Amino acid sequence: QDLCGVTARDWYTDAERALLKLKDRVDRAIVVGLSMGGLVTLELAMRHPEMIAGIVTVAAALKFADPLSRLTNVIAPFVKYWPSPNAFNDESRKGLSRNYEKFPTKTFVELYRYSQEIADRLTEVHVPIRVIQSKRDQVVAAESANIIYEKVSSPLREIVWYKESGHEMMQDLEAERVFTDIMEFVCRFERSPRLHASS
Repeated sequence: QDLCGVTARDWYTDAERALLKLKDRVDRAIVVGLSMGGLVTLELAMRHPEMIAGIVTVAAALKFADPLSRLTNVIAPFVKYWPSPNAFNDESRKGLSRNYEKFPTKTFVELYRYSQEIADRLTEVHVPIRVIQSKRDQVVAAESANIIYEKVSSPLREIVWYKESGHEMMQDLEAERVFTDIMEFVCRFERSPRLHASS
């Protein structure tokens, strides 16, 4: 129910608002996004490259593992809720997941449409990017990472593969390595002059 009526514009607008609040307080930001947040991260890089030093996408939800995902628009009028697959490969964490067990099918339709929109605009990304993806992701098709890597226009682009993690990469079997790889990328960037809001 929390997700009923929520749109992709809502997701993006919330993130953009947070980024703009940082404008007077920090140097250019490095944005990290997981799953749907990876799509939002890519759009922020498209719209605000002057504010972003680099981005990291983690299991960005560009394409989905479920073959029925492309039919969600057809299914939505008849199926109210879409099941949320287990997102962990760590057996000890499967029962501890706080993710929704199911969510409105209309919300998934919104996510699917958003993923297609971002896929069509990837050439608009010019900032440095590190793409992180597990080959054992149960939610996002691993080929998503290749698509992002190949289509963005960023001169500096990297892809890092994991072999054991599920979709919740930042909490699963290789979480420590994920954070290490994120911070290694972040620490490459020297501080730049502060951005000042125009009056």
